Amino acid sequence: MEKHIEADDRFEKVLFIIVNLITGISVIYYLLHLGQTFNSEDPWNLFILLIFSLKLVMDIYIFKIGFASFSLVLLFLPIISILGFAPIGEVQALFNDRTHLIEKHFYTLAFSALFFYYIWSILLWMTNKTYSNYDAKILSYYSGTVHSLLATWVFSALAIVSSIIYLPDLPGLAYKDLSPSLLPGNAWNSVVVISYFFVLMGVKGSAIRKFALLFVPFWLLSHYARVDILGLLLILYMLLTATKKLDVVKSKFSFKKAALIAGGLLVFSYLGLVRHSGLIFDVEAIVDSVSILINYPTVQDLVYSTAAAIEVTQSYGNYYTLIDYIPQLIPSFFGIEAQSPQAAHLVASLIHTNYGLFVYGEFYLNYEVLGLIAAPFVTYAVIFIPAFILKKLFGKFGLALGYYWIVLTIARVFWYGFIYFIKPLVIILPIFILIYFIISSFEKELVDKPTLNSTDPH
Repeated sequence: MEKHIEADDRFEKVLFIIVNLITGISVIYYLLHLGQTFNSEDPWNLFILLIFSLKLVMDIYIFKIGFASFSLVLLFLPIISILGFAPIGEVQALFNDRTHLIEKHFYTLAFSALFFYYIWSILLWMTNKTYSNYDAKILSYYSGTVHSLLATWVFSALAIVSSIIYLPDLPGLAYKDLSPSLLPGNAWNSVVVISYFFVLMGVKGSAIRKFALLFVPFWLLSHYARVDILGLLLILYMLLTATKKLDVVKSKFSFKKAALIAGGLLVFSYLGLVRHSGLIFDVEAIVDSVSILINYPTVQDLVYSTAAAIEVTQSYGNYYTLIDYIPQLIPSFFGIEAQSPQAAHLVASLIHTNYGLFVYGEFYLNYEVLGLIAAPFVTYAVIFIPAFILKKLFGKFGLALGYYWIVLTIARVFWYGFIYFIKPLVIILPIFILIYFIISSFEKELVDKPTLNSTDPH
């Protein structure tokens, strides 16, 4: 048995090295073509797409279903759009038909997407972010880590109430008809998902916790808040399919898991199609939702936005939006403000886009090709260093919280920028941790009261 396992490990390592050598060489192809005229007949586009498709399959086989595979799929979606559909004019036709920015900056877009995916996968492999060595170990802390029943009640109620404040309308309205948040501020989505962490890890016997567990994902999904819920559904999926009696078990393939993943992807795609008309049953939309899973509309928008960022940089010069994250994190009453808007809004103010911007698009806006090379390394550090600090400060609780925040926000980081990861991490998360410890300490003072005394915190 041990010899069989060793043989499997050797096979994985050899396969990983061979595939990565080939994909690495293919990335250089686009680096050498930067600035050249786009050739829609170039057969290498399809060939390199097939190579990276093989790499994605291999990566999922090695990492299994967890954070690593999830992040790599997010990074692979633009590769499909750029290499598979851009050469035939099937990416963001509404805007690109007039400007042809995707064709103009095709090789820069291709290099950006391929290089970021390639380096990100290597970094995940070097730091051993496989399911069994990363996700499974942290998921084992997700049962009853929050021992305070009172904290479970408070955060369950907060998750429910903040969901309604964030999205106050009843489900079913079209996206354009949805009302703004009931209360001022644009961070209510962060309040919802951070509260939900304490719900997930709370005392299992609580009735309000059980209600919150179901209500929050339903409310967000039924209001088309797909990016807010994407990582959360991955965590729920892993907890449902990879745990048994509070112990994390090895992630194995099953038709049940495949059906859950396929069904989840279909729901996400369907919600994107019907959000303009409202929640309706539409057979044609169901059929279309299968086809657009490959060439995802949101990704098409982001491909065009990134092409626009490249055009803005080449036309107007560099915009140093990355350094502006610092004043954006300082409360306004200190009198220090960012000198320029967020990168996606800056680009949209100069070239009309649907907003959003791939993370490497912002790096190009700041430092051009050097920015593209630095992008995956800097992003990796920004994502994982806070989790390391939380682990050092709060042990297993901090590690679980850091992991949770990474999984929940990685889609926003890749598609919209660092601010959606950093700002709640610096401002909201510390407040919630403090509230949790205050409630827990307060409960200890009242431990003799039967209504607050949980006999089975697990």
